Amino acid sequence: AMKKLMLFFLLISTPLCADEVSEALPDRYSQLGLEPVEQVFDFKYRSFRDGDRQSLFVRTRGREIYLLVFNRPINPRNKGITIKGRNLRAGFTRASIADNQTTLSRRVERIYTLENREKENEVVKFLRAND
Repeated sequence: AMKKLMLFFLLISTPLCADEVSEALPDRYSQLGLEPVEQVFDFKYRSFRDGDRQSLFVRTRGREIYLLVFNRPINPRNKGITIKGRNLRAGFTRASIADNQTTLSRRVERIYTLENREKENEVVKFLRAND
């Protein structure tokens, strides 16, 4: 019975489709020295800015700035991002990111809070230099 139970847990813990498989995130994100947040409640998206090939910066109506790191690479130049729902959760929330040709569906793996525009500019420079 124990073997069957172990097999069951193994099956339910494996990703349901290939799209969900993510490589480990590049080291440059942990090198930022920022503390990731698990969840953002009542998220009201206002605008976004391209980060590097795996991240975007989003601003809320309340002027908070978040760095969203995705499970897989995205285009470095984008036209739009769509996030459904009002709560952001690392490892769960999905986003649709559109460039000129395609729309990619990605999972938000990490969420970092940035205290101001200066910090955002600093992070943008670092990420692009190390992309």
